[in-house]
Amino acid sequence: MNSSINSSKTSLLRETSNTSKYKALRAVLGDEGIIIKDQFQISQDIDGSSSSLGCMYFLTGNEQSINIQYIPYKRILTVRDVDISLTSSISSSSNNLPSSSSQSNETGIYKNLQNEEHLVEIVFVRENKDHLIPTSIILQIDTILNNNSNNNKIDIVDKIYSLAYKNTKPKKSILILINPNGGRGKGLDLFNSRSKPIFEAAECKVEIKETQYYKHAIEIVQNIDINNYDIIACASGDGIPYEVLNGLYKRKDRAEAFNKLAITQLPCGSGNAMSESCHGTGEISYATLSTIKAVEATIDLMAITQHNEVTISFLSQSIGVIASADVDTEHLAFLGPVRFDLGVAYGVFTRAKYPCDVYIKFATKSKDELRNHYHSNLNLPLVNQIKEENFQLKYNANTEIPSDWEQIDTDLTDNLGIFYTGKMPYVSKNTQFFPTALPNDGTLDLVMMDSRTSILKQVPILLSVDKGSHIHAPEIHYSKILAYRLIPKIKQNGSLSIDGERYDYDEYQCEVLPNTAKILLNDGSFAETNF
Repeated sequence: MNSSINSSKTSLLRETSNTSKYKALRAVLGDEGIIIKDQFQISQDIDGSSSSLGCMYFLTGNEQSINIQYIPYKRILTVRDVDISLTSSISSSSNNLPSSSSQSNETGIYKNLQNEEHLVEIVFVRENKDHLIPTSIILQIDTILNNNSNNNKIDIVDKIYSLAYKNTKPKKSILILINPNGGRGKGLDLFNSRSKPIFEAAECKVEIKETQYYKHAIEIVQNIDINNYDIIACASGDGIPYEVLNGLYKRKDRAEAFNKLAITQLPCGSGNAMSESCHGTGEISYATLSTIKAVEATIDLMAITQHNEVTISFLSQSIGVIASADVDTEHLAFLGPVRFDLGVAYGVFTRAKYPCDVYIKFATKSKDELRNHYHSNLNLPLVNQIKEENFQLKYNANTEIPSDWEQIDTDLTDNLGIFYTGKMPYVSKNTQFFPTALPNDGTLDLVMMDSRTSILKQVPILLSVDKGSHIHAPEIHYSKILAYRLIPKIKQNGSLSIDGERYDYDEYQCEVLPNTAKILLNDGSFAETNF
């Protein structure tokens, strides 16, 4: 099913047939947001289920008022000029803040002059219980001049847009791929109720496609015209981003496609690692705002070679307890994320082990090397040119192990309980399994643990992943690596999970593909961890 969102936002002034004037609230531009000088209340239904888009001064018995005196630029979606004949100003005697002549940005070049009227309609998002909803307001902004050009007034609308969309652009073109069965069957409803209204209010050009079957998204993105979009947003769990990245990888123009399109997630599934790591949230309305406002960044992908076929991974690969908890509990999907916790608990208490041979090309081995690598690569350039050569594999999976790779001690690998590699810090809400993961440092993070570790030690270690402090436990082998090969010794009763998808429990090889995709990062970095 395909559909488009009408990008014309709802406006109280445009839709009303009432001839009465609407009050314009006096405001000034601050460094980080718009400061409203006048007392202002908007209304919402007491149950929080709806909110009118506009300035409300009359409350019914089913509504409650909310004070708004500050609008962060980060939450502003659109701005437009307003016909002054439709409004009336509030008297300056109602000020409760100093005059805007005292307001200036850190360079001191913007000043208030004569308090001239410049009316704009601001559409922004505000909190409504646990999510965001769009709201509009009419403001009288004090006229400001640029000292470098004393005779030319700054265009207020352009100025607010520049502050609201730093390092990005408004009104993006977005392809939304929705898994209607995601989130225990609630994915489509979640998108329509909490995400779609924000895209509409932001005047984004949006095309919606619903996936109809497994790997349908691969087919969709293989055949799209990449010039029609800025972003592919996956309203799903982590499965659709996995499909999108693999679909783009299969294109003949893949370098051009990955340079043109940023991939992101609108969390609607039981696993929302991309959104947790990139947007810093698992709630869809907040992720929608981040999709509109976040900056682009290039990231490393991982190439998995198995049976002479290459699969692209953006998130993780695992065998052992973690993999089993991921792919062997699908029959418990109705439980949501708790199914993963149950699977891990079962693996720990049964002392399950997965004998294998592991060969690794290390980037760091010791905790000191890990710390130095993290801090020296923390502020790498966000955006790099993606080239076709970036997708070329450095290591042949069908040849002998390279001489500079190391075989992990078989005393550990014959008793392996957890083998988990990842490229993003959060694998689920409050689970920072890879707290030192960085977008484009050319490495992936590795966690290994011996199944013989006592349960009394394993339990507190696994309970500490919400803080990322598990990596400091002596029982955890944590390092940054460039590539590895894993060869199971017993192929029965084992599981291999790649980005949450089940693969044959058989020999495979993985290597990092540096700077091969674009994503969106809230505030220009992965979500904060405790490292």
